[in-house]
Amino acid sequence: MVAWQELVADKQKRQKAAIPKEWLIEPPPPDLLNVTSIPSTCGLLSPTELKITESHIDVLLTSLASGELTSVEVTTAFYKRAIIAQQLVRSRYVCNYTAQMLTIIRQTA
Repeated sequence: MVAWQELVADKQKRQKAAIPKEWLIEPPPPDLLNVTSIPSTCGLLSPTELKITESHIDVLLTSLASGELTSVEVTTAFYKRAIIAQQLVRSRYVCNYTAQMLTIIRQTA
């Protein structure tokens, strides 16, 4: 019988492998309890992506309607931010859709 620690380690390994290497972030120190600043300091999100993910829906809809932003830009920004959150909370779920989403995003870009 496999110990639960081995199962957890295997899930974490598969989860990390499902994330594109360029989207991996350095894990914060274990004693850092407030990680809310990590999305803006980890270097994964561009200034535009930060602005997108911090904007109110009305601003995003206006920007999409005017063509200032594309749906691919908005989707990618939120997806990257979700990947950051997933890495920070060490989610116990493996992200099975990463490769599929990236393929869709790249095909529509």
